[in-house]
Amino acid sequence: MVGSTLEHPAVLLGAVHDVGRLRVGLRLARASDGDRVRDFLERLSPETRLRRFGTPVPRVGESLVRHFTLPDGRRRFPVLATAPADHTERVIGIADVALLRSGTAEIAFVVDDDLQGRGVGRVLAGAAASLAARRGVRRLRAEVGGGGPAALALMKRLGPTMSGIEEGSSVAYTALPVPAEWGDSPAVELGERRAS
Repeated sequence: MVGSTLEHPAVLLGAVHDVGRLRVGLRLARASDGDRVRDFLERLSPETRLRRFGTPVPRVGESLVRHFTLPDGRRRFPVLATAPADHTERVIGIADVALLRSGTAEIAFVVDDDLQGRGVGRVLAGAAASLAARRGVRRLRAEVGGGGPAALALMKRLGPTMSGIEEGSSVAYTALPVPAEWGDSPAVELGERRAS
């Protein structure tokens, strides 16, 4: 992370990562992101849409765009990964976190087809998990069947992970560290922990 810490969720609004040659910004989604989110979702291949949404989503409806741009900040928060393009920012990934019950949240993420496997998902999932941990989440749940080994590997980078089958779906549960355990070092990110 470049020059910031994850002390408060608002800090993410200025978080920038170098991922290869790409400058990736991380921030919470907002209502004004509708066109950028729609553009991102429409650029996804049918295969990626199928893996993320369980259907190829042939048409991106307004309700799906609203899902990612009008969150309930207390129970659900989408985090956007963005990159500069044509003098503006372009959404290149979305992580969606839903607080389920005390100490547990569900996470789902999707990255632009051309950028999969290049580290964008790692920083995006790490940022979303860090926000969740700061809100009291100690365990993340993710359906990983659609994302295959890559999605499970991302979850394992966030912390100790157990996987199995629930109601016919492959799921992973990852234990998150307590923020106080991160110490006072700057920007300890999930997925890039210090060696103990």
